[in-house]
Amino acid sequence: MATERGFGDLQPSIWKYEYIQSLRSEYKEESYIKKREVLKEEVRMMLCEVENHVHQLELIDILQRLGVAYHFKDEIKSILDNIYNMEIFNTKKILYATALQFRLLRQHGYDISA
Repeated sequence: MATERGFGDLQPSIWKYEYIQSLRSEYKEESYIKKREVLKEEVRMMLCEVENHVHQLELIDILQRLGVAYHFKDEIKSILDNIYNMEIFNTKKILYATALQFRLLRQHGYDISA
């Protein structure tokens, strides 16, 4: 009979700390760092250029799902502040956009009523 493992059941790693710290990655080289910065700048420009609020919310959602939204905290906060203050979806009957707006604003700590 299979049982679910809780967080208290985690086993210690078989890898020693010193071994893990000794591992090297080619992705820490200068060329990769420069490429990463270029890509981050391209995404920042995308966030600023998108004017459609639904597309902005979708882009924020995608960045969160990819796990890279923390690189764009200021831009995301600015977009969400703008959308929160405008309350643009309250009068429109766009269910998808309203649900996406509601979820993202709630995730980022905005006080928005159901």
